[in-house]
Amino acid sequence: MDNIGKAVIIFSLLGVGILYGISLTSFVEPPYVPLEEVAVGTYEGVFIRTKGVITDFSVTEYGNLLTIRGNKTELLIFVDSTNARDGQLNLNYGDEIEVQGRVQLYKGRYEIIATENTIKKSNAENESTISFVSQIAMHPEEYEGRRISVVGYAEDVYKHVFYLGDEKGKCRMRVKVEAEARARTEDSILISELQKGDKIIAEGLLSYDPENMRYELNLIHFFFLRKGFS
Repeated sequence: MDNIGKAVIIFSLLGVGILYGISLTSFVEPPYVPLEEVAVGTYEGVFIRTKGVITDFSVTEYGNLLTIRGNKTELLIFVDSTNARDGQLNLNYGDEIEVQGRVQLYKGRYEIIATENTIKKSNAENESTISFVSQIAMHPEEYEGRRISVVGYAEDVYKHVFYLGDEKGKCRMRVKVEAEARARTEDSILISELQKGDKIIAEGLLSYDPENMRYELNLIHFFFLRKGFS
């Protein structure tokens, strides 16, 4: 066999070896890092996996922004999506998720950049049914006439009406307390206790007001989320 033939065989074997090595690394699970270690920046630039409970969700022009919490630490997860406003992540408040992504520093705070297929629920058998304001705002017609639970932040509180906004203040929902609900004292519906910025979960029926061309939540009851545990 001449030298050219030997060289061809050697390079072919090297190519096979490289492809085999790449295939092995693609199946290697990234290291697990607790949230508190991710948040301090030790793993900046590293592709890792971590887990936590979803406490906030908002839709941006470029993707979805989640906040997860665990071990008294909160971390932002940016889910890159070219069609952020067309699709909707099947995630709710209180869902426990495991996410894989790369750690980066953004505006002085560490976050994880991920894609939808690198997120999986850890509590699939006990999924939450509590939605976020921004999720409802994306497709309110899908929730019309349904009894729903929504988490958000109190805004513009009046006597029998208040607004529920998302974390970024870009979406909000009008919440109205009907007379029959106000009469049910056992539900302790006291809007006067609400203050701007309070994080609450409101439950009610979503309806469409054709006269004012808007959707609104007819409140049944709500409760406060304790500070530090939201």
